[in-house]
Amino acid sequence: MLGLAQIFGKETVAGVDIGSRWIKVVQAEAQGPGRWRIGKAGLAPTPENAVHDGVVVEPAAVGSAIRELMKASSIEANGAAAAISGASVIVRHVKMPRMAEAVLRKSVRFEAAKYISTSVEDSLIEFEITGPVPGEDDKMGVMLVAAPQDMVESRLAALSHAGLTPVAVDVEAFALQRALLDLSATRPGEGATLALLDIGAASTDVNIVTDGRFALTRNIDYAGDHFTKALQALHPQADRAQLEQIKREVDMSALLSPDAGLEAQSLARAVQPVMDELLREVRRSINYYQSQLMDPANSNLPAGVTAETGGGTVSRIVVTGGSARMAGLEAYMAARLGLPVEAWNVCDNPAFDMTALAPSFLSENAALLTTGMGLALKELTEAPAAKGRRAKAA
Repeated sequence: MLGLAQIFGKETVAGVDIGSRWIKVVQAEAQGPGRWRIGKAGLAPTPENAVHDGVVVEPAAVGSAIRELMKASSIEANGAAAAISGASVIVRHVKMPRMAEAVLRKSVRFEAAKYISTSVEDSLIEFEITGPVPGEDDKMGVMLVAAPQDMVESRLAALSHAGLTPVAVDVEAFALQRALLDLSATRPGEGATLALLDIGAASTDVNIVTDGRFALTRNIDYAGDHFTKALQALHPQADRAQLEQIKREVDMSALLSPDAGLEAQSLARAVQPVMDELLREVRRSINYYQSQLMDPANSNLPAGVTAETGGGTVSRIVVTGGSARMAGLEAYMAARLGLPVEAWNVCDNPAFDMTALAPSFLSENAALLTTGMGLALKELTEAPAAKGRRAKAA
């Protein structure tokens, strides 16, 4: 999405998802209309303390880890698409006076300063014109994206250290939507409003998509590391690796069953306060979306998405990310939020040929690969006109 993409002929592009705990690399290729083959994928631990608040603070170490991971996974790409996320990455829908795209390109920093509270001078700004504003012929809808310059440049540096040509820097929310919804053969997002809940190690992203249109994203400071830390009260002598293994034994549904064993309930209760804080923030995010539907004049939603024009309430929550593998998570979330909650496996999409990857690898790691798959498919699925737009930095 950010204006950092550059198309380099027939380069082979990999999706490189640099997380605070894991680096994931995915390589894909087109297999005909509406079908793609996920030929190679791998993951490896992120070097300790190499990523902080979304910034790669040790790009050489991360670049070396990417290079070794690609070698171990037999990935021979020479280009890469990466992603950014976090509270400092702002995605906002706004209404602007109608103007040509070239004119907006020249003035986007000035226009963005009216809507974005962070420092425009220290940010990279990109935009997409989303269409006319119903009932306001002199306005157009624009989706603005602002990201800290150091966050983007640190990823570019890591890719360069890995020997890769940076082709695009995307927003993680867009990569998730691409992999889970946009390229699905079953079109699960059509006619529905979904909350995509990406539970990572350091934070959780709530991304609301309505009828296939990206509506909003919000970053929550509760995630897998907080669950791990909560378990330390039960096991004060355990090291990080041991706590991570213990976390895999947590079954949140034990809190919903009076017949669950004492040990299962003890583990779930240790995590429960953090989980409940996370769910409170999820509920606030959904309530904010609902309030925006009812206030179109001041809405931060896409132009025309209102209660009156069919903007729908959130009907389902979809969980993904490494911490989405916790047993009983969907049942507990559904009971607390009063909404259906499902953990979607990105590999269950008939549009994706996953046969080149070992079933055991996929069953263990599918939840970690979603963003990487969305990145790997970015350059294979975007129209040339969209690529041309992104080739000019703002």
